[in-house]
Amino acid sequence: MSKQYTTKPESFGEVTASVRSAGFKILLGFSLLILAVIAIKQPDNVYVASFFGLSWCSISAAGLTFPKYQELLAKLWAILTIPVAPYLVISNGLMPATLAPIATIFPILLLSNSWRVVAMVVLASCTFLVPFYDKPYDEALWLRLCLTNVVVSLIIYVLASQLEKALLESKKKSLELNRALESEKQASAAQSRFLATMSHEIRTPLNGILGLTDVVLSNEITEKVRPNLEKIQRSGLSLNRILNDVLDLSKLNAGKLALESIPFDLKRTAKDCVAFYAQLAENKAISLRISVDKKLNTSVVGDATRLSQILNNLVSNAIKFTHHGSVTLCLAKGESSNTHQFVRFSVKDTGEGINASEQDRVFDAFTQANSSINRKHGGTGLGLQIVKSLVEAMGGTVYLLSAQGEGSEFYFELPFEIAESPIDVLEQVNAPSFSNLSVLVAEDNDINQVVAKSLLEDLGLKVVLANNGKQAVELAHNQDFDLILMDLHMPEMNGSEAAFALRQANITIPIIAFTAAVVVEEIDKALASGMDGYLTKPVNRSELYATLTKYLGGDMSAKNSRIAKVEDTE
Repeated sequence: MSKQYTTKPESFGEVTASVRSAGFKILLGFSLLILAVIAIKQPDNVYVASFFGLSWCSISAAGLTFPKYQELLAKLWAILTIPVAPYLVISNGLMPATLAPIATIFPILLLSNSWRVVAMVVLASCTFLVPFYDKPYDEALWLRLCLTNVVVSLIIYVLASQLEKALLESKKKSLELNRALESEKQASAAQSRFLATMSHEIRTPLNGILGLTDVVLSNEITEKVRPNLEKIQRSGLSLNRILNDVLDLSKLNAGKLALESIPFDLKRTAKDCVAFYAQLAENKAISLRISVDKKLNTSVVGDATRLSQILNNLVSNAIKFTHHGSVTLCLAKGESSNTHQFVRFSVKDTGEGINASEQDRVFDAFTQANSSINRKHGGTGLGLQIVKSLVEAMGGTVYLLSAQGEGSEFYFELPFEIAESPIDVLEQVNAPSFSNLSVLVAEDNDINQVVAKSLLEDLGLKVVLANNGKQAVELAHNQDFDLILMDLHMPEMNGSEAAFALRQANITIPIIAFTAAVVVEEIDKALASGMDGYLTKPVNRSELYATLTKYLGGDMSAKNSRIAKVEDTE
């Protein structure tokens, strides 16, 4: 049963107070009108009439000036009006009686309950007292006034009642909406805390699995053992990708995914994507190709990481559903100017294809074209939803052309700013060297300590370990380091606190957040504490190298990576 909300007493009071404030504003205007009429017409009892107008004017002005006394002032208005109004009609005849129909609105606006009813009845009845006026009057006009007063009073009462009812209903819905928004805010906060905790708890052991596997594979091992370790590595990377997909989907749904705007090379980004999946395509005897339009200016400004994520999802999907033939990634030039250009990306395969009736569903989260796909191929069904959301966030729309048994083509067009100068694309060859440089690693997890130490020492760095932030601060005060890698979650003193303490002590060593936390709020907090950047766990060797090169000035001509052999057509 759905929860029912009732309007609180204070909600009714707020509506009444709001209506009463409007009533005092109208009363002020009306009393000024009465005073103007008195000044022009000069009735017989001018002093009584003037007192009537002045008292209304004073009460309304006081009500607007002192809102908390409005209810008391409204009752004072009724006490003065109830005996004076009939007297004015008896002593002045038709002139005050003509204002009675308008005056009946004020009991509705200013009063409630029995006060409202009594004041309204008195004002509505004043017109019937005209015959008691001791001078001649127009009887026909008087009868019309009587009828008008009764009708107007009833209409005002009905309209005011409906208005109050509508306002109360609106207030009730507003309260329900506020409760729903507050519940959603709390749920979102709980989700963020859950994601932050689970991300950290999953990524920490995953960093150990992938890191140690990478370390072992980089050394001499028997060829009998290598295939099994490589399978462990691929499984770990697959798990890491699923975790990233869930986190990215959460960020996209919350509107918290920020896009970078940095120079990069489109061709290199596309080649790296294809190279990553070349071995997978080779294992399935599929031809994996890349085609880049020769007219395309490949030096652009944008978010290379998110573009890679889009292309990776589409290429891996294409390979998954293709059992013979080819998968082709194409980059083509679209409309362009001197400073901007549109680039058309497409991933075409000769795979199973998708029925027209199922094509609209493939971009939904946790959805695949039909239930048999998950049993046959696996997957979470998040990839294409993330592709769609990222493409739209970058200013494009993704489309699908497919037919059952005839393959599929996913394509989209994105706008890019053309980089002011060509991007230097550096090829990989040898392992980098950072000899005679030292790094302090603050990390409380012993497995992650081993991973970090092995990776950094492989790059020629001298490594000193700290088990918590407090120990890291002490070591940084007593020893010179070229870089600090600082975990965020540590006992005694966390990474953000340690970084802040170091900056307060005027220690300017570059500090990099070395963390399994990928929630934006945590990273922002780390950067605000004085850190210069961040690396996420599991550690990506190429990202680690790029960070070390940025802050330690390593030799960029010696970039370590394995690029698979792919077919390149231009």
